[in-house]
Amino acid sequence: MLTFVVPCYNVEKYVQRCLDSIYACGLEENCFEVLCVNDCSPDNTINILKSNQKSRSNLRIINHKSNKGLGGGRNTGIREARGEYLWFVDSDDEIVADGLADAIDMAMEDALDVLCFNYCRIDDGGGLLSKHKVFGSSSVGNGYSFVKEVFPYGIVNHLGFVWRFLFRTGYLRCHNLFFPEQEHWEDTVFMPKSILLAERIASVPQVFYAYRVNPDSISGVFGKAYPAKSIYDFSFCAGRDLLRFSEEVKDDMLRDSFRNTAIQKYINGFAIHLFRTSKKERNRFFGLIRERKEEVKSLKRYMDLLNRVMLMPLFGPLATDLMSMVYMMRRKQWV
Repeated sequence: MLTFVVPCYNVEKYVQRCLDSIYACGLEENCFEVLCVNDCSPDNTINILKSNQKSRSNLRIINHKSNKGLGGGRNTGIREARGEYLWFVDSDDEIVADGLADAIDMAMEDALDVLCFNYCRIDDGGGLLSKHKVFGSSSVGNGYSFVKEVFPYGIVNHLGFVWRFLFRTGYLRCHNLFFPEQEHWEDTVFMPKSILLAERIASVPQVFYAYRVNPDSISGVFGKAYPAKSIYDFSFCAGRDLLRFSEEVKDDMLRDSFRNTAIQKYINGFAIHLFRTSKKERNRFFGLIRERKEEVKSLKRYMDLLNRVMLMPLFGPLATDLMSMVYMMRRKQWV
């Protein structure tokens, strides 16, 4: 019935709790498999996976020969999954069991391409922080009608978080829906595309996923340190891809929503992130700009004046340092 796709990298602290939550979800073990993709993890993660495999006949381990990032781990899951449906589960998060079996039965009976559900946030020790209930019970429809019904405003922002959705495996393969590899923000385009292409999609109001607020995760590190590679990928990879995808969208309102988000939030988002990061990371960012100048050049016409100034070869780094000082001083005043 179901494949849990669990990409694993440096999660020795959390992966056992993740696996325990999956096996406590109330499904018979012959009805699902757990596909753990070890992405060359240098810590003790692989030994924990092997230990679990000894007592779990439905746990498979696939070892990457080279690191492919979170997107690469998920792509391996799409290619190798044996379940009719698959669920991307981050290895530092947990599953919430209540009602899951009924939801999977509903997805199969209604032949859904995508099933949507809600999530909660937990702290490092597993304590509940908050519940995020975007979805209610919806009728079965296609992707375009579903998005218009559920997200009349703020469409793109609510389509993130790939682990809030159950996908029919054959549907993803049929439409060649895969993630970019070795890039952060890899689900920026995957999510809206996988929803809008769906012929049959529905949602349920239950909370099935527990997202751990992990300071060492990609998003956690970004919120603290704003690494250069993450800033670059946010604007010039995710932003570029979302802009291109917007041209494929058949509905005028949705097309404008995706296009505006790509330009305003992503492509023009790097300047404010540079103000928040360290001088060392700013220097690394401008190094990436020099290495990939043709890629960046193709997006300049979508940038506002501030962001164009930030990319001027001689003036940009100096201006960014100055603006960073001003930003940090103002931030202290706000606090």
